[in-house]
Amino acid sequence: MAWAAEEQKRALLPPLASGEEIWCQLFSEPAGGSDLAGLRTRATPADDGSGDWIVSGQKIWTSGAQHSQWGLLITRTDVDVPKHKGLTMFFLRMDCPGVEIRPIRQANGQSGFNEVYFTDVRIPDAQRLGAVGQGGRCRSPP
Repeated sequence: MAWAAEEQKRALLPPLASGEEIWCQLFSEPAGGSDLAGLRTRATPADDGSGDWIVSGQKIWTSGAQHSQWGLLITRTDVDVPKHKGLTMFFLRMDCPGVEIRPIRQANGQSGFNEVYFTDVRIPDAQRLGAVGQGGRCRSPP
C-alpha cells in the first residue's frame, strides 16, 4: 500500500481487502530461508528495450501460492553491492508464463506450503514497487 501508484491501489486493494483475490509473499529461498541477504532470485532488465524485467529463480515455503492470484516478489537486481542492498520488489500475477507452483507435501499429507519457480518470467516495470535497489527497505517511503 505504501509503494504502489494511486491507480494500482484503486485497482488492486479492494479485491484484496474483500478476499476476492488472494496474494502471497514470495520472499524465502532454499539457500537462505527468510534471510534477504542470501537472496538469489534475479531480475534483470529485458534486452529488448521494453523496460520489462526478466525474473529467474526459486522461492520456498510460500503459504497459499496455489490459491493466490497475485504475488509480492523480492528479487536481486544488483550483485555488485552489499548483500542487503540491490534488492527490488515487484508484484505479479501467479499465472504468468514461466511461474510454476509445486506443493511441498508434509508428513501429514497436507501441502499448505509451496515451492515457486520462475523461469524467464517477464514483469513490466509498472509492477515494480519502490525504486530499483530499494526493495529491502522496511520503512514507509518519504
